[in-house]
Amino acid sequence: MSDDRLKYVVDMANQIAVNLLHGKEEQQCVAEVSYHINRFWAPSMRSQLAEAANNKNYQLEAMVILALKEIKTTIDN
Repeated sequence: MSDDRLKYVVDMANQIAVNLLHGKEEQQCVAEVSYHINRFWAPSMRSQLAEAANNKNYQLEAMVILALKEIKTTIDN
C-alpha cells in the first residue's frame, strides 16, 4: 500500500476522533469512532487503517487506537 494512501486514512481517522471527542467520555468517543468508520468506510479503507496501526511511521490518536478493536477489517465481519 502506498505511503500516501496510508497517511490519508490515518489523517481521516484522527480527524474523526478529534471531532467526536469534544465533551464526551472516552468510552463514548471510542464507540462513535468505531461506528462511524464501520458504517461509512469501505472494508479496504478499514484494512488500510489496521495496516497503518501496525506501522510505527504513522501516529494514530488514542481514540482511534482504542476503536481499532471494534473496527471491522473484512467484509465478513
